[in-house]
Amino acid sequence: MVLQYQSIYMVKSVYSIKSVYNDNDTRFTIYLRRMASQTHLIVAAIDFGTSYSGWAFSFKHEFETDPKKICTKNCVGPGMMTPKAPTTVLIKPDGMTFHSFGYDAESKYEELSPEEAKQWYYFKRFKMTLHGKKLDRSLSLTDATGKHLPARVVFSLAIRYLREDMLININDRLAGGRMRDEEIFWVLTVPAIWDDGAKQFMREVAVKAGIQDKHLTIALEPEAASIFCRLIPIQKRSEGEMSPFRPGSKYMILDAGGGTVDVTVHKVRSDGKLKELYRATGGGWGGTKVDEAFDQFIADLVGHSVFERFCRECSSDHLVMLREFEVKKRKIVPEHTDGNQDQEGDTTTVYIRLPMSLRDIYEEETGDVFRKAIKQGQHAEEVSLTGEKLMIPVSIMRSFFVSAILSITSHVKDLMKDDKVKAISAILMVGGFSESKMLQDAIRTNCPKVDIVIPPDAGLVVLKGAVVFGHNANIMAQRVCKYTYGVSACVKFDPAKHDQGKKIIRNGKLYCDDIFHQHVEMGQTVTLNEVQSEEDYLPLEEDQEEIGFDIYAATEKFPTYVTDEGCVKLGTVTIKIHDRSVPLKQRNVSVSMTFSGTEIEVSAKDVLTGQSTSVFVDFLETK
Repeated sequence: MVLQYQSIYMVKSVYSIKSVYNDNDTRFTIYLRRMASQTHLIVAAIDFGTSYSGWAFSFKHEFETDPKKICTKNCVGPGMMTPKAPTTVLIKPDGMTFHSFGYDAESKYEELSPEEAKQWYYFKRFKMTLHGKKLDRSLSLTDATGKHLPARVVFSLAIRYLREDMLININDRLAGGRMRDEEIFWVLTVPAIWDDGAKQFMREVAVKAGIQDKHLTIALEPEAASIFCRLIPIQKRSEGEMSPFRPGSKYMILDAGGGTVDVTVHKVRSDGKLKELYRATGGGWGGTKVDEAFDQFIADLVGHSVFERFCRECSSDHLVMLREFEVKKRKIVPEHTDGNQDQEGDTTTVYIRLPMSLRDIYEEETGDVFRKAIKQGQHAEEVSLTGEKLMIPVSIMRSFFVSAILSITSHVKDLMKDDKVKAISAILMVGGFSESKMLQDAIRTNCPKVDIVIPPDAGLVVLKGAVVFGHNANIMAQRVCKYTYGVSACVKFDPAKHDQGKKIIRNGKLYCDDIFHQHVEMGQTVTLNEVQSEEDYLPLEEDQEEIGFDIYAATEKFPTYVTDEGCVKLGTVTIKIHDRSVPLKQRNVSVSMTFSGTEIEVSAKDVLTGQSTSVFVDFLETK
């Protein structure tokens, strides 16, 4: 099909587009990434999570003999040891100088006086600011006391710490040696349900943190998990070992982390590579939703104004309370399962220590004694106060899980109705929240005919899978498009189907402007690193010296116009018309799209001369 295209409009785009023919050659950068993943000595991965973050690495020579030999770090906190550290960053009062990350940041922040805490910048669980919104490079984050810093600064300082901490551990293993930057290939994980702008943002802050772009790739979290689980023995519920990863098998990956839940479906191809059968879906239903329900419960007890002031003025005490809740919530199991035993030995009650500052603020705000809030509050018949501890029935603790679990199970059941998903043999549960017995039981109950596979250390599966992905990025062969992609074109005007407001006249002929000419359809399977849907176009004017193709994405399968709701302009690719001596109908320009990792390359070629140009779409606005 040949379409005519209007002359390029001289309108400044809010997106910056990089030509492949310059010093910052993006195509060559991607080529270097592929080469680096083959010539590196080490693959280093960073799993930057909402609640917890960590790193892992493996040496190439060890990977070739045992791909499961991956080094991670145990992080030590107050009375606990975890395989990842809390995603918390403490920045000094100048707003630029990094102080600490993880448990160290939490401990230092607890030591600060209330007045000092107002001067320092303390950020926690800030990754979710990138989810579900249109991003630009000027995005700012709000810290625990309401102060603001650029998101690029906070994210890059956190990633820089993780990078440097890992390098120290790598070099310690080299007996005095030191790895050079070009010998390490880096992998950064992101949720699959994030839009392209959020994924690009993470790449840019990683580069700002000191990781060279040509030595960096992005891994989608459920894909990384799927890749790693193919290496480990998987136990069926009670029938011994199973393998849901044989060629032809189909399975769902349920990646439940702290912030987001990613759900996708994979099929193992005959060549062993993975094909995505259903585009990644999900939402913000991770483990932090349980914490939010607990916070809401406390706010209901003491009053919302009291609780808001407590969080604002005594954020370090709030942190301590949440940390204790985190430990207790991990022990909660379904009602029909034994094991809800708190440290006091009671199987029906959980004890949470309430900070003295919360009591003080309550009494200042209300003029009543704190115990009255418990005795006369919404949950007076269910909870009680003994000393400094709030006694919470396990039934209420279970209720904190309800909202998140209901969202997840409803989504999974809806997906199971789709023809592409019905034939799955297993659900692979990964991510920190997947370690919850409450969530595991809910998935088993709602999906009784499917095997539920929970690998050991489910919270580390994404991180370790990212390392494996870095050694063999080609294992993911096909993905399903989240959006419809196309270009803005003109076609001959048809009054029966075209909007009169789109009618234009060129060379005495009527055309319809702003047509969304589709190249790739939402839900379509695309093979990575291969040209998709090459389409031919013609210039609209005889004297036209160049054609500018405006590239669009749409959230609908079949948009009519690029001005329809849900259509977003991604950028422009322009090509010169070198030979205008031939008839207009012979000046064909072909446009194609190639999907590689998290980037989209759009190419335009003059069919007559063979000359071509390409751009890689920049999904972030600059304000």
